[in-house]
Amino acid sequence: MALRILRVIFIAGFLGAVGAAGYVIYNLLHDLPSLEALDELRFTATSTFYTRDGTPIADVGTVEDGRAIARQLVRLSDVSPAAVVAVVVSEDQRFFRHYGVDFIRLFGGLYYTLRGDVQGGSSITTQVVKNTLLKNLAGERSGLAGLERKLKEFPLAIQLERRYSKEEILEMYFNVVPWGGNAQGIWAASQAYFGKDPSRLSLAEGAYLAVLIPAPNTRYLDLKATRKRMHILLNNMVVDGWVSRSEADAAWKQPLVPRGWEAQYDTSGNLLKAKLVDPQARIMPDLNIRSARYFVLEVQRYLKEKLGADKLRAEGGLRVYTTLDLKMQAAAERAVTGRKLPDGAQLALVGLDPASGEVYAMVGARPGTDPGAEFNRATQAWRSPGSAIKPFTYGTALEAGWTQASTVLDAPFEYPTPQGVWRPKNFDNTYLNRAVTIRYAFDRSLNLPAIRTLEAIGVGRLGDKLKAAGFRITNNLPVLANAIGGGADITPLGLAAAYSSFVNGGYWVEPQLVLRVEDSKGRVVYQPEPKKVLLWSPQVAYQVWDMLKGYVYDVPPGFRSSLAADAKIPGRIVGGKTGTSQDAVDLWFAGATRGLVATLWVGRDDHKPQRMNGVEPSSSIVNPIIWHDFVEEALRGRPAGDFPQPSGLISSGMDLLTGDPTSSGGVQALFPSSQTQRQQAAIQDTPPAPSYVASVGPAVASTPVYQTVAIDQQTGCLAGPDTPTDRVVWLQVAANRVSQYACNGN
Repeated sequence: MALRILRVIFIAGFLGAVGAAGYVIYNLLHDLPSLEALDELRFTATSTFYTRDGTPIADVGTVEDGRAIARQLVRLSDVSPAAVVAVVVSEDQRFFRHYGVDFIRLFGGLYYTLRGDVQGGSSITTQVVKNTLLKNLAGERSGLAGLERKLKEFPLAIQLERRYSKEEILEMYFNVVPWGGNAQGIWAASQAYFGKDPSRLSLAEGAYLAVLIPAPNTRYLDLKATRKRMHILLNNMVVDGWVSRSEADAAWKQPLVPRGWEAQYDTSGNLLKAKLVDPQARIMPDLNIRSARYFVLEVQRYLKEKLGADKLRAEGGLRVYTTLDLKMQAAAERAVTGRKLPDGAQLALVGLDPASGEVYAMVGARPGTDPGAEFNRATQAWRSPGSAIKPFTYGTALEAGWTQASTVLDAPFEYPTPQGVWRPKNFDNTYLNRAVTIRYAFDRSLNLPAIRTLEAIGVGRLGDKLKAAGFRITNNLPVLANAIGGGADITPLGLAAAYSSFVNGGYWVEPQLVLRVEDSKGRVVYQPEPKKVLLWSPQVAYQVWDMLKGYVYDVPPGFRSSLAADAKIPGRIVGGKTGTSQDAVDLWFAGATRGLVATLWVGRDDHKPQRMNGVEPSSSIVNPIIWHDFVEEALRGRPAGDFPQPSGLISSGMDLLTGDPTSSGGVQALFPSSQTQRQQAAIQDTPPAPSYVASVGPAVASTPVYQTVAIDQQTGCLAGPDTPTDRVVWLQVAANRVSQYACNGN
């Protein structure tokens, strides 16, 4: 009787346990994730920056689950076959023969783990499931959560095998498996441990990475023990027929030295000495810059602004094709390396396409200084342009009806200001005490004629022009000192964009750093739209360009060369302007030649006056030769020639000093076809003649205020919404005269 009772109790207990277990298993398995999620799964991945021709220059890490990681999604074909085979044999020898779960490996892994040697019992398929669909449980190894993970892995692995090919599963695996440190996937592992792309992994390197997988952080620390595992793996690969004995022996003899280690081997492949000198060497940097550091930093800032930090960091996997030209970048870096500069000086150099604004090269600091700093002097240093602003002063005068032959007095004068009497001087503290042409004043970079010119045309007009060109005006208040760079500042990149207007038909162009951004599937997710703003009519712009060329090539009476003679490049037509701010705090040269506008700034970060050999340096001594070396090399092998001249201009000889017409001697200068006579600055009292432009640009103001309006050429009236575009011209007229064009109901 007692035996029967015990039997009933046992059966009841067994059934209860089975029922309870079944209930637990049901609750753990009834909400299996759908494989559909795999199709939609988007792995966070490292974003890569490329040059315009597709050369990688930087990798930007991403954030996953609040942790910075490095991962680049790869195709299976992007991984060397030797590494693929090594991982398969090491992690799942029967991968191509099972259907998701390898029970032999499962029990074998348990056996070796119990003996103290951690072995992965999971198949490659179950590891894919663990690191994707069951990622929230991936770290669970014991307890109910660990049981839940294992129970869910098996049915999901079988489903995965039915839905995807072995190659597709293997590709997923190589992209999701953690490899220690912050490396996720084979691309990051290859970079972290050997500094190379996975396509270049040797059999030895692939075997090393393969045996790390079960416990990468621990096994990395013990090279000797890891080598023993490599030896076993290579032998297994020979036994299974994946590699020959000679291939395995050659791999064993390869002197393998992972990052962070120092190691010595004998000729037989035996490890003689191993020392871990830098455990952090395998940690992938959050931003891995291969070249053009300051350009990369600027692109990163730009993309954060345009796309948001989440797109770049939390999602990642972007391919960013930039405007950088690697040849020009190398030329820029060589040009500024080892140069003699003023004491304690820094520098910045920028080169861009004047037509598109695409930035070809950028140097943000003197080579060898501030290696870890992120302050980019090419884009973030707002400095006084000095006389490099004068093309805008004289361009505004040309727009107001002046010509290169117009004359203005070079003589000292005083201006009362709230801060006291202002007594501006020329750079060399001398003056001619006579009227000179604005071209001569420009050639010799005279300050007094530039200030008088601005006084005649009105500070408001130049102020509006400078703001439209990217300059910052102190307190947003135009003053006479703007004529020579006082009360204004700009960055080297900004000055290059502004100078582009003199050679591209009159347009300020927004600098472009990025051509396009693609996601991991090659779809374009961002492509900037070029932005241009009309500053000048083509005729005014080209007259300024003519003066910029004169600054390089003209030799004024009494002088042996120009102030920018060092900028001349044999076989090329060059134009440009130096700039030296008060006390030589800032030294500039901005110039152009066909296909390139470039600016070079030299100065101290603390804004102190510069000294060179104990004296105040001039930009004409320091900058043009460096600019020349950059541009000459950057454009070597590319077309030369001049920028195309617009219609409506004629060339005429003039005396450089007086502006009088001459058929011999003097210089050839460009004039508007209808305005070749000499004009005196002293009589510029009347409103300037209207200046025609091709399309809408910034309003150009003076005193009185001038306004840009659309005129119907056929009627002479304000254009209406239905006026054909081929009949529309844009006209700058005084604001109080706009009403004169209001007719025909417009």
